[in-house]
Amino acid sequence: MLNSMQLSLLFNMLVQISFGIESASCSEQSTERRELLARGYQSQQFSAAQLKKWQIVGSGRLTIDHDQLVMSEVEDSKGFMLVSPEIYGRNVVVGYDVMVLRPATVLITNLAASNRPDGALTFPKDYDGNAKVMFETLNMYMMVAHNAAHNKPGPFIRRYPLPGNSALVTSQKNIMRTGQYYHVEAGKEGDQLWYKINGKAIVCVKDPDPHDKGKVILRIRGTGHEIASILLKNVIILRK
Repeated sequence: MLNSMQLSLLFNMLVQISFGIESASCSEQSTERRELLARGYQSQQFSAAQLKKWQIVGSGRLTIDHDQLVMSEVEDSKGFMLVSPEIYGRNVVVGYDVMVLRPATVLITNLAASNRPDGALTFPKDYDGNAKVMFETLNMYMMVAHNAAHNKPGPFIRRYPLPGNSALVTSQKNIMRTGQYYHVEAGKEGDQLWYKINGKAIVCVKDPDPHDKGKVILRIRGTGHEIASILLKNVIILRK
């Protein structure tokens, strides 16, 4: 009889076969900043004060402490996020240093998030930041880590609208811990997608029908009983 890890791996394989998704060798991804710049990427760095000027969606608080952005949900939050002011094209790499402050925090980076042909992104007037609206109305890639509180085995990448909540690829080990800084990188180059922690590629996959352009979203979510909170610094976006 298959155990839960084996069932998860089998399910991911079936999703990849159904949608023509290919597993990518993480060793293929070389994304050092200087190499990307040499290949024509442009770099943007965002201070805590600049991040506070991004579009704020959902219920939460933003404060600055020692040049770090403190990003926290409030009670009864359905999710709290920052949406980039700019639209990014097919090649984009997002990097940042993050410390998870509360154990129930789930850390989410969305790439190519849009609901318009030109890559723009709009939300309903009274939108509260819940994931259901995002899942049902957006084109996007969703890269998730520190997700044990949502009963997930490790970081994963999803694609919306299809295959939706079925991950393209999933790691079987959560390596991020509360109260410690990690460097996170979420990348998309052509048909290749990857998620790195402290320079090590954790999950990688190829999408034969990649989303073209959209915004970057930095999102946190707790559970129905516990709120999410992080420290964020050294945010950089490389684009081509």
